Amino acid sequence: MKTSIQSLFALAFAFVTLTSFAAPTEDPKETAKTSYAVNVFKGKQGKVNFLLEKAAGKKLTVSLRNTKGDILFSENISKNATGYARRFDMNELADGQYHIEVTDGETIVKKDISLNTDKPARVVFVD
Repeated sequence: MKTSIQSLFALAFAFVTLTSFAAPTEDPKETAKTSYAVNVFKGKQGKVNFLLEKAAGKKLTVSLRNTKGDILFSENISKNATGYARRFDMNELADGQYHIEVTDGETIVKKDISLNTDKPARVVFVD
């Protein structure tokens, strides 16, 4: 009886050990996509804030493009930098779709920006 309990315990331990090593490995393409994090959000008065966090070691290029693909702004970020922030003034641009691209030469991350200027509302008070 004691031997069968020990055998059962050893079998259960082996099963737990095997399933813990059976975890899926990370896909290198997915890891490459997450080597830097990009955040874009609208600020006050027609400004767009851009934040980037990255691991040192790769040079990145940040560009602002319109729907035609024309580059409106471009800047290189050094490979030693671990963070980057920029505020874009979008007041001079026409309403429409724009996007910010970040690339390391292998992968590209695009963040869309939609510009819609609020038309002034006319308020009439009647006494």
